[in-house]
Amino acid sequence: MKAATIFLNGYYDTRHLDFYQQEVVCGVNNSYPLICADGGIRIFDLLNKDAIKPIIPDVLIGDMDSVKGSQPEAKQIIDEWVGQTDKDMTDGQLAVKYALDTYSCSHIILYGGLPKPGGYETDHFLGNLKLMRFGHHHCQGKHSDYKAEMRDPNQTIHYVLSELRLMRKNRGLQRVSLIAEEPNVVVKSSENLRWNLTSLHIHSDLSNALRNEFVEGAESAKIQLSEDSAPVYVIHNWYD
Repeated sequence: MKAATIFLNGYYDTRHLDFYQQEVVCGVNNSYPLICADGGIRIFDLLNKDAIKPIIPDVLIGDMDSVKGSQPEAKQIIDEWVGQTDKDMTDGQLAVKYALDTYSCSHIILYGGLPKPGGYETDHFLGNLKLMRFGHHHCQGKHSDYKAEMRDPNQTIHYVLSELRLMRKNRGLQRVSLIAEEPNVVVKSSENLRWNLTSLHIHSDLSNALRNEFVEGAESAKIQLSEDSAPVYVIHNWYD
């Protein structure tokens, strides 16, 4: 499954720069394209600040309103999106669309999707969350194995179409929440969760699948959706 890493213009927890450094290096080692949506390129400024061999992102895409006055460095800069940058598409959508269309990726990995603390940017976070769903609808008929996730140092949000195995990240509490955005989300089975989700219908208007957790001592947990189930967001949080 070919993946693309997309760096959004959102919040990066700079207390954990090693996390982002490891993710970028992993992407390079696996030949994943490194795509920055406008101001998302600033994380590379931080990572490359004292680097002997800086890592340059493959693509910078967007209307560049967040990098005005600076000289961002990328192997390719795409800023001529006539008819698509006047709020018809966000910079994040452009980045996801570019990854799917140009690189034929079926796995989208997002960074910097959370709202900035104190910035009241709930709208940005919800929009970034929907990028995973946007990618799925954009590539329907092309990639039956589509997969998307939003990664942060202490949390990953998965967009799940069929099944997902979560691995323990530390020895602390592993929280697992499922959120439906569409009707007809049905869990076929679950493993190693404190509250068994088997046969649970997760209603899009209810919050009946929040704050589950790994059973004590479990190294992984699994969630499998019914064959005709709609996709679901699975939030795995291990913040200690």
